[in-house]
Amino acid sequence: MLKAIKTHFHPLTKLEKQRQAMTIPESASPELTQLLATPLLPVDTLLKDIEFLVLDFETTGLNFEKDSLLSIGNIQMKQNQIDMDTAAHCYVDDNQSIKAESAIINHITPQMLIEGDRLDEAMNRLFAKMGGKVVMAHGAVIERGFIQHYLLQKYGLESFPIIWLDTLKVEKHLTFHQNVTALELQLNDVRKRYGLPEYSAHNALIDAISTAELYLAQKSKIFSQNAKTTTLGEICNGATCTG
Repeated sequence: MLKAIKTHFHPLTKLEKQRQAMTIPESASPELTQLLATPLLPVDTLLKDIEFLVLDFETTGLNFEKDSLLSIGNIQMKQNQIDMDTAAHCYVDDNQSIKAESAIINHITPQMLIEGDRLDEAMNRLFAKMGGKVVMAHGAVIERGFIQHYLLQKYGLESFPIIWLDTLKVEKHLTFHQNVTALELQLNDVRKRYGLPEYSAHNALIDAISTAELYLAQKSKIFSQNAKTTTLGEICNGATCTG
C-alpha cells in the first residue's frame, strides 16, 4: 500500500499524466509526434534497465530568448555502459551571430557553422533519440531551456514532458546531505572529486561523455549496496530530476 501511494504521488507519475493530457500540434514533426506519444518510463523501472541519452549544448549565451544554439553533442548509455558507437556531434547553422565572448570559450567560429545542420533538423534528430529514454545533462537547465524555447516558438508548446536527470543536481543533493558547502559544481570540478580525468571543456560531445562518466561514478557512490534493485523513482526525485 505504501509503495502504491508513493508511486501515485511521485513527480514522474505527475509528469506522465501531463504527457497523456497534452495535445500534440498537428504541425509537429513526425519525430516530435512519436516522442510525445511514447509513455514515460514507469517509476519502478530498475536503474540498470534504463537507457539514457546524455546531452550537451554549446550556445552563444544563457538567454534562451536571445542567444543561439551552436553545437550539440550526445551519446547513449544502457546497462550501465556508455555506448561509444552512438556518439554524435553536429554544428547548428541557423543564421545566428556568434559572440566574441562565446567564441573565446568554446572556440566555435562562423566557418564551422557553414556546413552545420539546420536547427529543425538537429532538433528532430534529438527527438528521435529521446523516446523511451531518460535524458541527462550537467546543469540541464541550459539544454531544457533551449529545447523548450524552440518548441514554444515553433509549435506553441509550453511544456515538454520528458524525464531529465541532472548530474549537477545530483551532486548538490549529495553535498547537502554531507553538510558540505561552497563546492565548485562545474563539470570538470565535480569529476575531480571522483578521481575522473580532466577533459577539454566546452566541446559538446566531450562534455556529454564526461557527464555520462560522472553519472556512473555518482550512482556507484549513492547506490553501491543496492545497485541491482535501485529504481528510477529512487534516483529521480524532486531534487535530482526535472520534467
